Amino acid sequence: MLEDLERARKSVSNRIKVIRFKLRHKRLKKLSLENLSNYILLEKNTTECASVSPKYNDQDQCKLNYPIIDIKLYKLNNVFCNINSASFATEDIENIYIEEFPYINCEQANYKSGFLIKHDSHFAYVKNIKKDKVKRVRSAFFLGGNGSFNFYHWMIEIIPKLLYLNNKLLIDNDIDTIIVDRSVKDSPNYKWLLDKCMSHLSNININYVASDEVFYVENLFFLNTFNQTVFNLNIIKNHYDIHTIYNSNSLKKLRSRLLECTEESKVPYYSKVFLLRDDNTVSKYNRRSYNQDEVFSFFKQKGFIGIYPDKLSLSEQVNLFKSADFIVGPSGASWSNLIFSKNMTIAISWLPMQYKFFDTYSTLAYLNGVDMRFLDYKTVDEYAHGPYNINVNDIANIYYEMIAK
Repeated sequence: MLEDLERARKSVSNRIKVIRFKLRHKRLKKLSLENLSNYILLEKNTTECASVSPKYNDQDQCKLNYPIIDIKLYKLNNVFCNINSASFATEDIENIYIEEFPYINCEQANYKSGFLIKHDSHFAYVKNIKKDKVKRVRSAFFLGGNGSFNFYHWMIEIIPKLLYLNNKLLIDNDIDTIIVDRSVKDSPNYKWLLDKCMSHLSNININYVASDEVFYVENLFFLNTFNQTVFNLNIIKNHYDIHTIYNSNSLKKLRSRLLECTEESKVPYYSKVFLLRDDNTVSKYNRRSYNQDEVFSFFKQKGFIGIYPDKLSLSEQVNLFKSADFIVGPSGASWSNLIFSKNMTIAISWLPMQYKFFDTYSTLAYLNGVDMRFLDYKTVDEYAHGPYNINVNDIANIYYEMIAK
């Protein structure tokens, strides 16, 4: 009897949740941004790039080639959008265009971000849009997308798009505004990237918008994301597959632009660097606490200097990676600075077993001639971003093998 009542209670509770969800969200037909035909081709690519799996001592490193995608400036008319999502809802709020990773099926990926709450292969749900309360913009370039609040996504995926704009393109298309997340204005390093990478553009306004704000743009321009890591995966395979793509020339452009702008560092140049994490400055989602003191103690004995990258200016981070010969640290957005590393730099990092094929930083290292090795670890619970312990003997063995080469 009690079991029947409990089942009935759960059934009613689930129905209420479904009703509440439908009241707060709108279902739209999902379309791929790639299906749009209204775009300007800025760069036709006929060459290939390669992504590589993390290199573990007991496994071969996999390498997969793929065609570098063309760079397109899409024009969308009369759309609703949110700065933290690379998705755009039509004026009638019946359809939504989502930018998708080009080399996996939609079923494998999860593009939920910003006002996009969830999706499948055919439909997507967005938060209810109150048309009479949204900000309206006449014409603008959209400089946002999935993960735009994250340092890696901002520096490697989003900011390089500015380097493909020029004043003639802006004038010819009547673009006088760039829409950016308001948090960029409050982050010196994010703002530094924005300022330096748009310094060649004239007479352009920056419209800073709130991360939770939905706005309507009559003529919106969006440059497809030619450097891209799948935002989230629904299906994690037990073998390597491409989850990150790069346009290697765009990374060279970014490196060149930022090296030109980098000031002489007040931080001493170190040959051996250990990247420290400050749990107080990391989001709860990405905390990944571990036995940092114990691991660093070993490397400190080997002459490594502990550095908190997030406490440095970006100019200082550039100089740090540019001058280092050996870098060690947990996986995280600071490794985006690998684009500044010297050829033949050595690096060691580690990944949770759930993401042992995560290829973002292994591929950055490969493209920049960095010899990077990985250790995989098991988290305390099943949560990939949860706490863990690194076996110091295991990491020491990798270190000794690398210096013996």
